[in-house]
Amino acid sequence: MLKTPPRINVKPEDADGEYSNMAIVTFSRAEFVLDFARVMPGVPNASLKARVIVSPQRIKSVVSALESQIRAYEQKYGKLEEADGQAPIGFQNPSPGASEDQ
Repeated sequence: MLKTPPRINVKPEDADGEYSNMAIVTFSRAEFVLDFARVMPGVPNASLKARVIVSPQRIKSVVSALESQIRAYEQKYGKLEEADGQAPIGFQNPSPGASEDQ
């Protein structure tokens, strides 16, 4: 049975969203942490724009929803290519497979 998703109240100051050109994903036994940041050329530090913390079970739902939306995007606009050889700034997992046990 399909449930109607809850309405999301968006404050006017949040409606434009926040641009991020870097994301780091880390995890522990209890949660996944997604840090979205912005890196500017010539600036040594990134600026954190949002941190999203979700349960391991919920992150699987997020990944599934993203994969579904990517398929729809590619059907409409064409295939997206993987960013092989991507610069160290950008969307990354600092240590794939590593975790912090809690």
